[in-house]
Amino acid sequence: MQIHHQIKQPFSALAQESDYDDEQPLLPTKHSRKLPPPVCPPSHLRSEVEAIFDAPVGTLIAYSKSQTGELKSAEEEMADAYYAADSVVQRVEFILRGLNSMISSESYVSRSLETGAMSLEEGEGGAGGDVMTKQDCFRAMIDLLSRIQEEGDAYDELRKRIRSQLTTSTDPTNSDSSSSSSSSDSDDSDDEEGVSEKDEEIFNEWSGGLNERMREVGFKVRQNSDSSSTSVNDASDADEEVSQEDYQFGASPGLTVHMVDLVLDALACLCEEEYGTKSSSSSVDLVQLMGKDASPPPAMGKDLLDTVLHRHWLDGGDIGLSAEAKATAVGQGIGIGSGTGAGSLSNLSPSTNFDVRTCPTAMTFNAVIRIASNFDPKAHAEAVEKYNILNGEGSSQRSSNGADKDNLKQQQEMLRDVTIDAAFSTYSRMKFCSALTLRALKDSTKNATSRSAVKRQAKLVAEGALTGRNSATYAYLLQTVSNCIPPSLSRGNIAFGLYHKACDQEGVIDENVIKAMRSIGGYEEDNNDDGTSAPPVSNGPIFDNFLQTELGAGVSSALEKGRSLRQDRNHKLRRHVDWDGSY
Repeated sequence: MQIHHQIKQPFSALAQESDYDDEQPLLPTKHSRKLPPPVCPPSHLRSEVEAIFDAPVGTLIAYSKSQTGELKSAEEEMADAYYAADSVVQRVEFILRGLNSMISSESYVSRSLETGAMSLEEGEGGAGGDVMTKQDCFRAMIDLLSRIQEEGDAYDELRKRIRSQLTTSTDPTNSDSSSSSSSSDSDDSDDEEGVSEKDEEIFNEWSGGLNERMREVGFKVRQNSDSSSTSVNDASDADEEVSQEDYQFGASPGLTVHMVDLVLDALACLCEEEYGTKSSSSSVDLVQLMGKDASPPPAMGKDLLDTVLHRHWLDGGDIGLSAEAKATAVGQGIGIGSGTGAGSLSNLSPSTNFDVRTCPTAMTFNAVIRIASNFDPKAHAEAVEKYNILNGEGSSQRSSNGADKDNLKQQQEMLRDVTIDAAFSTYSRMKFCSALTLRALKDSTKNATSRSAVKRQAKLVAEGALTGRNSATYAYLLQTVSNCIPPSLSRGNIAFGLYHKACDQEGVIDENVIKAMRSIGGYEEDNNDDGTSAPPVSNGPIFDNFLQTELGAGVSSALEKGRSLRQDRNHKLRRHVDWDGSY
């Protein structure tokens, strides 16, 4: 099924020519990748979204068999999958950018349009369209992610079935031959497929160790039903047998990191409008929008991050599951360990051109921490209770019912723990994402040419002294500490550790980090140059004295003192985009 769009959206420099003609196209003067990404106009959003949803599953990304009728190689399958998905991926990203711009004036796309980093071009019939509301835009963004992921899963399933049919039709085993001949033919077939018994043993040993490491970090894993070590209970929880066929083609086509980034940014903006300092009358009720039984925003952000990291891992990216946590373990994703076609990231270096489809960015991680920093567990729990009362599912006499008060307090504490977990687990994962670290290494250090310089860089990566974290990471994390942890010695110790790492080790201190650190409280205001007053709290005499000495004189003075510890040359270089400090 072909999707017909109301506007003619160009993706190359041909569109920049005023005398562009369909019948006699001009030679493109610039690749579309170098042009500002296009944004769907508000008046066309509804029709574009409906066009995607109206298409039957399996028609947006169509699988094509080999013309010779033979099995494709793993490399050919991966290339064909992404070529087949390219057009719909561009279309969905184009729509999601338009939806993101409608969420808030502070969203990533809205700010990109202001700076010229993205372009909004009204097509024919651009006026008078049915403009979508914030609620509809966010729901559409979530549904589009599910739809494109479903399309990729359908492509995977069809590819598996077709390959299975081709394998069966070319099986040389003769049913009339003796058992010994069948065994010999089967062995020959295995050799033709390139999988010997020794290779299978190596794969099973590797997959067993990998599954164990995945369990330790909380991933749901698949069990091999042939493994003698699998217990009855484990077998009942198993999804399906581990197979090289499941992993050799990497992540399924369709879903990209840019799509998830836009959804995470939209959710962060909604949380900031409802619970943060930029709350407005036009804010959206998140409980009503997402439903009372849906995961809270921090948990939802963490789930989306899990999806991105899993796809990155399938394509060979290292996310901290390699057997050896060393700098030499870069790119030890599942496509590498299984020795199959996936895993193009196995030879990563600071000069590598990263696969933007599945490589997470600083925005992917920082948006999750931003959601946690703006989320208010107490207000959200009260909103859920109010929603239940209005829908006849709760007690309207909460003030006089001690049990209801205890239940509300438990919900608030649970949401607080979820928020802290989402922020700090994301912070930790940034260290173990080798692709993100190498991006930071490329931008914030000089190219290492001598043997000693390479060793120093490898040591920095191995020790975690150099990561992909930037000033936004620490600013949002300090805000989360300020919002979720009450004034105490523990709060002061945590804040001091984060500030010291940002300032002295990472060199990413900036004005946002200083303001977030001052929000922790514990000092007397000497110079109110940022327009805020000192919080009347104490986090212990040692921390209060430190904060008074280093930050009490104001933001400008604190920046100078921080720079004297280490030149903060990295706080701009590690940004997601150089013109914006949000990510």
